[in-house]
Amino acid sequence: MIPQETIDKIFEAARIEEVVGDFVKLKKAGVNYKGLSPFIDEKTPSFVVSPSKRIWKDFSSGKGGNVVSFLMEYDGCSYPEALRYIAEKYNIEIIEEALTDKQKEKISAKESQLIATKFASQFFQDMLWNTEEGKTIGLSYFKERGFSEKIIKQFHLGYSPKKQNAFEQHAIKAGYDKNILLEASLIGKNNDGKSYDKFRERAIFPIHSYSGQVIGFGGRAFNSEAKAKYLNSGETLIYDKSKVLYGLDISKQWISKANKCFVVEGYTDVISMHQNSIKNVVSASGTALGPKQIMLIKRLTNNIILLFDGDAAGKKATIRSISLCLKLETNVKIASFPSGEDPDSYSKKLTTDEFQSYLEKNAVNFVDYLIAIYKINEEKDPAKIIENKKRIISVISEIPDAFSRKEYCKIYHDKLGLSEQAILQQINKARAGLKTSPQNRILKNNIRVVEQKNPKNNAEQRLHKQEEEVLRLLINYGNEHFKNNDGTVAKMIIAELQQDKIKFSHAGLQKLYLASIALIKKFGLIDVKKLTTNADNEINKQTVDLIAQPHNISDNWKELHNIMTGRENENLYKTTEKAILSLKKSIVDLQISNLQKQLKAGEMNEKEIIKLNKLTLLKSQIAKILGRNIG
Repeated sequence: MIPQETIDKIFEAARIEEVVGDFVKLKKAGVNYKGLSPFIDEKTPSFVVSPSKRIWKDFSSGKGGNVVSFLMEYDGCSYPEALRYIAEKYNIEIIEEALTDKQKEKISAKESQLIATKFASQFFQDMLWNTEEGKTIGLSYFKERGFSEKIIKQFHLGYSPKKQNAFEQHAIKAGYDKNILLEASLIGKNNDGKSYDKFRERAIFPIHSYSGQVIGFGGRAFNSEAKAKYLNSGETLIYDKSKVLYGLDISKQWISKANKCFVVEGYTDVISMHQNSIKNVVSASGTALGPKQIMLIKRLTNNIILLFDGDAAGKKATIRSISLCLKLETNVKIASFPSGEDPDSYSKKLTTDEFQSYLEKNAVNFVDYLIAIYKINEEKDPAKIIENKKRIISVISEIPDAFSRKEYCKIYHDKLGLSEQAILQQINKARAGLKTSPQNRILKNNIRVVEQKNPKNNAEQRLHKQEEEVLRLLINYGNEHFKNNDGTVAKMIIAELQQDKIKFSHAGLQKLYLASIALIKKFGLIDVKKLTTNADNEINKQTVDLIAQPHNISDNWKELHNIMTGRENENLYKTTEKAILSLKKSIVDLQISNLQKQLKAGEMNEKEIIKLNKLTLLKSQIAKILGRNIG
């Protein structure tokens, strides 16, 4: 467990714009930074980072929080793992306290798997460097591949021994639960129920998350009887192959700097290219790129260069990847290698300069690539020529932007031996059969979410808005004193709510309210920093929502919710009083609404009718004080 003193030190050292900037391209926008949402595909930046407040807010998805919650939201890591990532970035030593049995029980399954895979990676590295078997088999293999000791250590390569359960025994001795090892895909079970090390007698390639956590492994077999030459971890709580790119944790800064990303097939391709000083490279782990993997790259650059093998499987994967890249509006090029070569083998035959020059000269547009592999200019069979031209046009039709499609027609109609009009007609025909584009699907999904969140402007919704408004004033102005009046905003709000025994209907807001009261009791004031760095994600998220929300409220909001517009801090007493009264009126409104539903259904007794009349009178009285004309 990380001590609170160390946690405070981590939060103090972390510059949120730097940490978030490792994952999202940010541009200075006044005192803040802006970028495209990393959670929703968008073209207009709605993601804001505030260094002064030490918060981030994604206005498109509604998500927000502090530097730790960003890592948790973005990378799916646990609270301790996010802290460890920041600590490592800022060279803060973590001396963890021993966990109690109760604390051990509270550790999530996800965090347990992360701890187990990290332990496994350390074990495999130790086997590689410090055992005779590891040096003779594993280390020799890596060196034969041309890997330097420096690069082997950089990628944390390792070795798993021949012994059936060497790792399992070591892990259990260290206190790891066998079920966790199974769930993390580190060990397996035979048909007879006996366990075994999943990666035994293999060279180990640890797979890291975007933030650098070990989430899985790839293993290259040395035993000729092994069923598969390469073996990957199975799907777990922490490892989803469709969302991972090998090497991205190391390459992300280089991809962003170069503004282009090379995509190769295997682990060794990535490592070889790094050793050849080409570091803006990732691997799709032997398969074509998936849409989630492309979106990971797109956060860093819009330019993708495919370097897949030239065999039948490689060509198939390339064509599929081209199609997905175009659908997701990225610029895609392809570089092919001489027959029998791949990035790993070919990079070893050339100097760094020669290899880089080769990639620059041989990276061609996807249409040129397709013309070459379909042999448009060599094929003699008319039926095949027509079929292959249709295939190429079908790929062009995947481009969502109409202008871009038209430009490709202009540029390539001669090479395809067709008129622009003929190609456009074929494209229109192909697009008529296409499903809705990913962007439109995303937009529709977003609309559906909004509709679900805001079904109509009813009494319950109005109450929630007023609860948010009162808490917004409490968090933003709670410590401020009224002009020519005793007391603070916080004192007034808390006194009024306690007097009428008001609790917030929204659980998250009530939690934030109680946390604010606790701070006042302990420190005499509300420390927003302590709320935004609270270990409870719901508290810091609610806080961020209230301090990051743009409050240029429209007249419509004023009419609907009775929220003051203009410079609210000019008369805080009036603003606070009005917010409290509006909250009370909304509570009464909801009670009236519920009773009216009962009345309509014929379920009300005499006592409830009297209550309805009293509430209606109370509503009228509050409305008069507020200066509103309630019909």
